[in-house]
Amino acid sequence: MQKVVTLKGTKDGFQLLVDQAAAFQTVLDEMSKLIEPLKKEAAADKPLELTIKTGNKLFTDREKSETIALIEDKSNLKVKNIESEVVTIDRALKWHNEVSTKLQVSTVRSGQMIKVEGDLVLVGSVHPGGTVKATGSIFILGDLRGTAHAGSEGKEESVVVANFSYNAQVRIVDHVHVIEQADIVASGSASKVEVVYLDDLHILRVSPLSDIKNLRPELGYVTGGLING
Repeated sequence: MQKVVTLKGTKDGFQLLVDQAAAFQTVLDEMSKLIEPLKKEAAADKPLELTIKTGNKLFTDREKSETIALIEDKSNLKVKNIESEVVTIDRALKWHNEVSTKLQVSTVRSGQMIKVEGDLVLVGSVHPGGTVKATGSIFILGDLRGTAHAGSEGKEESVVVANFSYNAQVRIVDHVHVIEQADIVASGSASKVEVVYLDDLHILRVSPLSDIKNLRPELGYVTGGLING
């Protein structure tokens, strides 16, 4: 017969393995029996860390609180984490939003903003005073004359790809690069699609789009190969 709870020692403390098929109250009862002797054995020692692994069983917040209270009251163990091999629907949706690419067909005019989680592909132009913002990378199939802010929540590997033929502002995380038309004409790069990225020194750089595979190999395919050359 499979044990409801199993305690294993590790180099950092203990692991408590929970039978995912057992009822929660049964789990609590068996935990209490298992850990009660530990308090007497290690009363004088500093608390040891405990990680609880529940397999495909997902504890509710209330069940987590009850479990932690029971263990820390009846033993010299400090619960470090309760880990499950499944995720909640909310966490799954949040992860999906963070990693998925959003396609928008729009013209962003002065005073308007498009803001998304994950990567953004904009089919349209950004006018002066308009802003596009994404937690991931931004790909603009049109003119950028306003502001593009990629990596808005700290993702430094984000990039901005656009036709930088006009005055514009590019932000990646909290780094800002102002593109001026005079510089574009002087460099001879007018009407070229380029990529703006953060280098290893946290400096914003502008490179030809053909360099993107070397700069960010993970961006080899976006929305079915949109930027895959």
